Amino acid sequence: MWFKLSKNKSVRKTILNIVFIYLSTTILLVISISFLYIKNQKEEIFNLHREQTNTQANYIISKLEDFDEAIVDEVVIYPRIDGLESAIYDIDYNMIFSTFKQKIVFKDKKYISKDEYIYFIYKVEPYYLGTAYLVIQKQKGYELKSKYKKMVFVVLFIILFLILTSFIIAKMLIKPLSDNLILLDRFIKDTTHELNTPISAILNNIELLNLDTIDKKNLKKINRIKIGATTISTIYDDLSFLLLNNKQKSNNQNINISQTLYQRLEYFDILATNKHIEFKKEIKDDIYLVIDKLKIERLFDNLISNAIKYSNVGSKIIITLDEIHFSIEDFGIGMYEDEVKEIFTRYKRFDKTNGGFGIGYSIIYNIIKEYNIKINIDSLKDKGTKVILKW
Repeated sequence: MWFKLSKNKSVRKTILNIVFIYLSTTILLVISISFLYIKNQKEEIFNLHREQTNTQANYIISKLEDFDEAIVDEVVIYPRIDGLESAIYDIDYNMIFSTFKQKIVFKDKKYISKDEYIYFIYKVEPYYLGTAYLVIQKQKGYELKSKYKKMVFVVLFIILFLILTSFIIAKMLIKPLSDNLILLDRFIKDTTHELNTPISAILNNIELLNLDTIDKKNLKKINRIKIGATTISTIYDDLSFLLLNNKQKSNNQNINISQTLYQRLEYFDILATNKHIEFKKEIKDDIYLVIDKLKIERLFDNLISNAIKYSNVGSKIIITLDEIHFSIEDFGIGMYEDEVKEIFTRYKRFDKTNGGFGIGYSIIYNIIKEYNIKINIDSLKDKGTKVILKW
C-alpha cells in the first residue's frame, strides 16, 4: 500500500518522527484557529443579542415611564413583548415583577450567563414604579451550537486529511535517503559476505602451518598476518551482527560462559601478545547463563578487543567472572567523564589513532538491553577503564 512503512528501522523511525511533528504542529494550529473563530463568533452573537435587547429595553422602560406618569390607583399591566422574558427589580435588588422561570443574582453586573440563557441588566433612572433595574433574558441561541457542530466536523475532516497526506509527504521527503540506505545496506552485506571467505582461509591456513619449522624472522611475519586477519575477522563479526541482529530471533540456551570466555581470550591472545599485554584471569569455572551464544561472544569480543586496543604496551588486563558479574579492567588511555556518557552512541569514536568504526559499544548496549544486564563503566583519563556487567 502507498502508506506502507519501510522495513529499515532508521527510515521508519524518521518517517514516524516527521509525521508526528507535522501532525502535532498542524493540528495545534488548526485547533488554535478554530478556537479563535469560535471566540469571534461568540462575540458577534453576543453583540447581536445586546443590540436587540437595547431596543427592547428602551421600549419597556418607556412603557414603565408612561405608567408611572399616568398611574393613580388602577392596576398596571406589565409591558410584554412576544417571545421575550424580562423582570424588574428595586434599588435593593428585590424583585418587583418577573416572567423568568428561575431565580437570578446579578448584583453589580452588566450581564450574567446562566444555563442556556444570557441576562442583560439595565439601570432604570429615575425609578419608574420603583424600578431600579430591568433584566432581559435571551436564549444563547442555536446559531452557536450549529457553528460548534460545523467546526468540529471541519476540524475532524482536516485532521483525517492530514493523517492520510502526512505519510505520503514524509515518504516523498525520505525516499532519496531510503534508497541510498538500501544501496548502502546491500553494499555492506555483499562486502561482508565477500570478506568472510578470504579471512577464514587465511586464519585456517595459518593454523595448519607447522610454526616449529619456521625461523623467527618469518614467524614474526606470519604473526603479523594473523593479527591483521584476526582484526578483520572481528570487524566482520561485528558487521554481520549489526546486519542480522534485527532479523534473527535469539536462540537462547543455558551456556557455560566460562568456557566461552576462555575461548575468546585464546582467540585474542595473538593481539595481546603483540602488545606484550598479560591477561590476568580470575575466572570461576562452570558459570552458566541463559543467552544466545553468538551474542555472548560479541559481548566478550568487543570488551576484550577494546581493552587490548586501548591498553598501554606492556600492561595487563584483569578479567573476572563469577555467578553474578563479569568485569574487565585495563590500564590504558582511559576516557573523560563526558566521553563515558556518549560511549553507546553508534559510530562515536574518541581516539581515532586506534582505528575501528565506533560500533563496539553500540553492539554491547543492544545485547545488555535485551537481557537486562546492568553495566557500569569506571574510567579515568590516562589511567584506564573498568567495565562491570551484572546479571
